[in-house]
Amino acid sequence: MTEFDRAIKKDNRNNAYRILRELKVDEPSIILTVGYIKENMKYPNAWDFPNENSNKLKNENNATLEYSNLFEIGMGAPISGICKLNKKRGNIFLIGDNCGGPALWNESGLKVAIPIWEKSFLRGKFQKIGIVDLKKNTLTKYKKKFQVLHLETFENNKIQGIDSPIHKSKTIEFNVENEKVEKIIELN
Repeated sequence: MTEFDRAIKKDNRNNAYRILRELKVDEPSIILTVGYIKENMKYPNAWDFPNENSNKLKNENNATLEYSNLFEIGMGAPISGICKLNKKRGNIFLIGDNCGGPALWNESGLKVAIPIWEKSFLRGKFQKIGIVDLKKNTLTKYKKKFQVLHLETFENNKIQGIDSPIHKSKTIEFNVENEKVEKIIELN
């Protein structure tokens, strides 16, 4: 039995990660094999993200997501809190009181994807994706459920990332045009 096999069987991800790095295996393949560990959980992530997240536009569409009252949803678990959208003209809209992060702006800065925490009696806590559209002033909440979202890219209405980045990771590709919508909320 090799050192790598022993590391995997004993759930010693740090050793398995180190071995794969020394073998020059690419980072995405390591993450899919071993899962995330502290060394490769880059900031921002679901456990540590900024209180403000701006789209960095210099025009009338300038907007910032502001998080407050952040708390761990369980001991050592990701954080959640109140999320508000603050638009340039001083308009502030409540997105939700159980929003996770980090939120991810699309390439134009006019849409933002936000992980939203929910809970059910039998299933416990899970996340859904919410998309805030600055042009339409809407929050679109999708039906699909995830464990813990780590969103990486949001381009051409497609979100890519990882579901459950620490344990049993799965790569996700979420096309906002094809996924089932749970509800659309007007922001006013």
